[in-house]
Amino acid sequence: MESVDVVLAVACLTASLAMATVLLYRSRGGTQVPRIFGRPQPFPRLRAGMYVCLGLGLGGGWLVKDFFPPHSTGDTVLFNVVRALLVVAVVTALLSALRHPRSVPDEAAR
Repeated sequence: MESVDVVLAVACLTASLAMATVLLYRSRGGTQVPRIFGRPQPFPRLRAGMYVCLGLGLGGGWLVKDFFPPHSTGDTVLFNVVRALLVVAVVTALLSALRHPRSVPDEAAR
């Protein structure tokens, strides 16, 4: 693994886990809707779970992909775990997007 790959994997992992930490910290145990970059973040625990799965799937999977030889049992297990984490991240992203649709401003009301 080249140094650029390691830097990108670590950046992906830390950014995703940091975003999950910020969402959980600002939600104060689920009693408040946190605002990040000035926008409310509904379902902070669901979104935090998505960021954890993304960070572990992309960053963590990228970091450990060279530990096992190709087509070995460890490589196959890692591939399936990373695929499951990314599927869970996509499902949680879709759940958070579909459960809380954005409102369209009514131009006629103005």
